[in-house]
Amino acid sequence: MNTTDKFSPFIINGKTAKNRFIRSATNSHLDNTDGTISDAEIEMYDALGRGDVGTVITGHMSVSPKLEYRADIAQPSIGGDEFISGIKRVADKIHKYGALAIAQISMAGPKGLTPFDFNELSTEEMEHIRDWFIEAALRAQQAGFDGVQIHIAHWYLLQAVVNRDLNHRTDKYGGSDENLIRLPKEIIDGIRKECGTDFLIYVKMNAHNTADSIDDLGLLAYYVETLSESGVDLVEISGSDFSRQPRTAECYYLDAVKYLRERFPELPLSLVGGIYTEETIDRVLATTNFVSLSRTLLTQPDFIVRLRNGEAVKSRCIHCNKCFEIFATKYERCVFGPVIPKLESTFSEN
Repeated sequence: MNTTDKFSPFIINGKTAKNRFIRSATNSHLDNTDGTISDAEIEMYDALGRGDVGTVITGHMSVSPKLEYRADIAQPSIGGDEFISGIKRVADKIHKYGALAIAQISMAGPKGLTPFDFNELSTEEMEHIRDWFIEAALRAQQAGFDGVQIHIAHWYLLQAVVNRDLNHRTDKYGGSDENLIRLPKEIIDGIRKECGTDFLIYVKMNAHNTADSIDDLGLLAYYVETLSESGVDLVEISGSDFSRQPRTAECYYLDAVKYLRERFPELPLSLVGGIYTEETIDRVLATTNFVSLSRTLLTQPDFIVRLRNGEAVKSRCIHCNKCFEIFATKYERCVFGPVIPKLESTFSEN
């Protein structure tokens, strides 16, 4: 197996990632209910920076100017200029440790505090959402981020739009595969135009975008090809069923990444999901340019340092999925603790 040296640098669109590790976007639930960045959030990024992560993708930031359209009460907002100073603290903290800072921008849509069916929106309303994403990317650039990641996964709005089974629109944003990918493409075209050629644009996509019974890797490849032609710098593959995978499962969507690698040999790729050991990291890097870690770094922000120093080859994560619930009940991000006062102050009152 020819494996990329996980600690080697990689130049992507003129910027250098100091190693091949990406902290995949992970909802910390640590921010303030008014959409601003909290001190606890900054402390979390400091831990990731000290942990030698080469690229840090933030938890998803809401592009909507309306707080009620966020995914949850502690999701940070990037939907107005008043949030720039706060998110600049995040970029500055990440850069302190020499990592690339990427802001994930997202629209909750059907998974929001005020959920809605995008099929019922007018064409003009869809265009407003497009513009929110572009404006959010500009704010991220003004705050000092190296780039943004467009969230087209996990049943949030853009993933719903590109899903053949969920999109029932009859205008330019529905019907054909070309129309289904049109909104993300317009967003990327707009960001590239407004933010310039050297601003990094990543996308996070589900491996599958139709019913489970349909082999839709060809559709994924079409989407990736379309977005890469618009200037996407890196594609990170995830999936909507990551929290339902068996505890013994590994490298959940590796087959999809291998499929993309064969068709797009020059496109930077990363994979997230089921990567908890040095062996699985190396297995992924035999195909990809980067490896993305989420729960592994949630429970051990210093895992990469431990790996580099020969102190660990396996994460302590037990794949229990409790991190999706105990933040609001036990005020912990992991079953191994600790209790986080910011979580308690937010969720004990709500």
